[in-house]
Formats: sequence, structure tokens, C-alpha cells
Amino acid sequence: MCSAGLIINPDSGKDIRRIASFATYVGNFTKVELGKRVVMGLDAAGVKKVYVMHDSRGLGEDVVSSLEGKIDSSLELIETRHSADLRETVEAASVMEKRGAGSIVVVGGDGTLRAAFLGARNTPLATVSAGTNNVTGNYLDACLVGYAAGIVATSPGASEFINRAKSLKVYINGAYRNEAVVDVAVLKTPVIGARAIIEAEDVSCIVLSKGEPTDIGLASILGYISPTSFTDPRGYYLELTNPKDAKITVTAPILPGVFKEVGISSLKELHVGDRVKIPSGRHTLALDGEREIEVNECDEVVVEISREGPLLIDIPLALHSRIRH
Repeated sequence: MCSAGLIINPDSGKDIRRIASFATYVGNFTKVELGKRVVMGLDAAGVKKVYVMHDSRGLGEDVVSSLEGKIDSSLELIETRHSADLRETVEAASVMEKRGAGSIVVVGGDGTLRAAFLGARNTPLATVSAGTNNVTGNYLDACLVGYAAGIVATSPGASEFINRAKSLKVYINGAYRNEAVVDVAVLKTPVIGARAIIEAEDVSCIVLSKGEPTDIGLASILGYISPTSFTDPRGYYLELTNPKDAKITVTAPILPGVFKEVGISSLKELHVGDRVKIPSGRHTLALDGEREIEVNECDEVVVEISREGPLLIDIPLALHSRIRH
């Protein structure tokens, strides 16, 4: 029986960047409606069972109670041991993959997609943009994202609609610590504090797997220097400085509606398999836009560009496959 998963992050689209920029606040009602449309798309594609994460705010439960018995697909809530934490997304995605979900749709931002990837490394993923920067997301209606994910889940030859993205593996003192999909940023602040990155001036260097002019956030800096897609074998290491002292300067949207002149003192091209050593010091590492790791001066931090990133669904390509010739 073909199945798919739905994960709604109740906390995405609500952080401090709503105060520091013009980012849209994405409320719970909106997320429930997006989730419903995802399920309707999955159902239209012929998915027989949809696993829905029972999140800490009950958004997934609202989706199930609203649609149960009204569509052909059966709906099942996935319970987790964690609440109000991205670990619930990791766990839910892991359960969905173990139960054979042919695809998973996440309603959230880059952090939600990353958490789903950490739990389901071999399941095709799609994102309904409901975060801040949404580099991995698709600005298409949720029903279309769900329909494309349903096509992947129900089609034997769906591999042509899927691309394996890169990831950035973080090693501290030789041991694997964590992984990002888009970027690993080194911030001058030594403690995590507010997780979101607000000021580009706080960033000393960045390792990026992707960056295009259509992106918002740190990835946009690379996008205006050397555009790099998820499928490109390259990555980049950038060292930032005051624009007055920089070799290269770009104007980039660091936050929604907030453009900053950013100075780059050093730019190094990397390739899949390459490792870059981060300058020593007491600082924090932000993974895909959020501070997560505090680093001491004695720690050795290395970031590796890997081809073992998430399986991303090419939404337009999947939808075009249903065109009648």
C-alpha cells in the first residue's frame, strides 16, 4: 500500500526575525490549512495512507480530524517522545521512513527540512514554505506540493523526479557532530542565545552547499557571487569582513526585505568530498540559519561537503509528468 507522510512544524515562521525584518508571521491556523491542502494533493495522486506527525501544538491532529472520512486516503497520527523540539520532527520522519512512506512533505522552513532529513535520509522530501528564508522550499500552493509528493510515492519510476542534494557534515575534534543542508555559519557570539541570525556582521565565515540569486538569507551572498545549485558538485567557503576592507562586496537579502552590503575577504571553491577547517576560537555554529553548537577555543572544527544530502522532489518535473500527450 503506497503511503506518504506530513510533518507540520508549529514553531516555524514565528521567531525574532519577525521583529528584525519583514518576514511573514505564519500562524497555526494557516499551517493547518496548508497541511490540509497537502493531504488533498496526496489523496488526488492516489496515496492510500498518510502518516501525520502529532506535533506539540496539535496541528497535525487538527488536519486528521478535519479530513478523516472525507477522502479516500486513510490518516494515521504518528506519536513522538519529544515535544516543542525539532527532535520530534527527526523522530516522526524516522518512523515514517521505517513504515515505508514513499515521500514526506514538511510544512516549515529549512530547519524543518533538515530535521526531516536527519530522520529519513532515504525518503524523498518536499517543503511547503512556512519558515523565514525557505531556501529548500517551494513557493507553490501546498496542494501542488502534496500532489507532486503523491506522484513520487505512487510511481514506480519516480526516481527521475528526485535529486540527491548535498549536505555539510560538521566534525568537532574528529567526531561527527551534526549536519546542515544549506549552510554552516560561524558567528562571533560565544553563546547560542537567540537562535536566529539577525545581523550579517555577526558572521565571520560560512560554508555553503548552495546559493542562488533567488535565495534569501546567507545563501543569497553566494548567489550573487557564484550561483550554485543543490545538484552542483561545488560548494564554497567564504570569509566575511567589513565592506570597506573587502576584496568583493555584494548587496544581498540577508532577511526578508532586509538588504545588506556584505564584504568578502576570501572565497574558496570546494567540491564534494572536500573538508575545510574552521578558524579556531570561541564562537557558535549556526546550521541552516539557527545557532546550535557552542565551540571552545581548543576545539577543532571541520566541515565536509557531502553528496549524501536529502532526496529533494523536483515539484515542477513531477507535476509535468501528468500532462496528457
